[in-house]
Amino acid sequence: MEQVILLKVPPLEWEVIWGDGSLARKYNRELAPGLDRNNNRTSGGGGFSGSDIIADGPFAGQTMDWLYKNHKEYFGTPDELRWDDIIPVGGGILHAAEDLSVQVHPREDWAMEHLGIHGKSECWYIVDCPEGADIVMGHKAKTFAELDDYIAREAWEDLVERHPIWPGCFYAIKAGTLHAIQKGTTCVEVANPCPVTYRFWDYDRLDADGKPRYVDIPKTRENILVPYQQFQFPRIISTYGGVKETWLANNEDYSTWLYDVDGRGAVPRKKPFIGCFVIDGHGTVNGMELKAGDPFFISRGCDEFTLEGKMQIICMHG
Repeated sequence: MEQVILLKVPPLEWEVIWGDGSLARKYNRELAPGLDRNNNRTSGGGGFSGSDIIADGPFAGQTMDWLYKNHKEYFGTPDELRWDDIIPVGGGILHAAEDLSVQVHPREDWAMEHLGIHGKSECWYIVDCPEGADIVMGHKAKTFAELDDYIAREAWEDLVERHPIWPGCFYAIKAGTLHAIQKGTTCVEVANPCPVTYRFWDYDRLDADGKPRYVDIPKTRENILVPYQQFQFPRIISTYGGVKETWLANNEDYSTWLYDVDGRGAVPRKKPFIGCFVIDGHGTVNGMELKAGDPFFISRGCDEFTLEGKMQIICMHG
């Protein structure tokens, strides 16, 4: 069993109204046919996901989804695996050139019952943002009756809660939480993989045809957490030579932590598998070259791995 697997990000395909292509250019990403490298509205720069492509070794060219389906032993023992059908966690870096819509993702129980898919809890590690920036996170309604009153009055700005952000801060977002990244923010999102988003408020923006963008208040209401509860986790820091390990969250939905590498250090694997993404810098893992924007995977067969160089890596498990 390969202990460390280097990965490649597949060509970026999706454009959004809040993207500007800046991360695709920063990380020199391959784009899908038809997208202009100098003028596109992609939002992300890649990360660790099931669509990542194995770069070398006996499974070169296969995706991580394929590896999970065919070789679950790389991810853990049967007792250690949370889900049988899909890798339970993924993450990527994104930049918001405009405000994202205020939205919720479905809760696990609701999504499995109504959609036949898993729900989505997530978290954000803020990489960069303007001075004085904030995010939408949660709401002021204490009961559903209060929520319905805000909705009836379309008092969206009065309803939502805003929280300050700065580079290096972290927010955990339980499924059903009203949330939105705001203009100018670059963050890494770690989440359970779920393609469903219910838009609640979009600042009355119009689509390309001049019509208001679709919102789904009923589905939002079925999933929204009332009252809002902010989730906080203590940061736990360990050092291994020139590697500082900072745990940001460790819960039933996901775990996420950072390696700040400035030198060399041998690091014990603390979860059955680790999905990794190099946010910035360059170095090596077990002697294999890494640079900003590279994803890689630490398998169940690796008890300890060595990081060297000067770089920041975000890690995830679910």
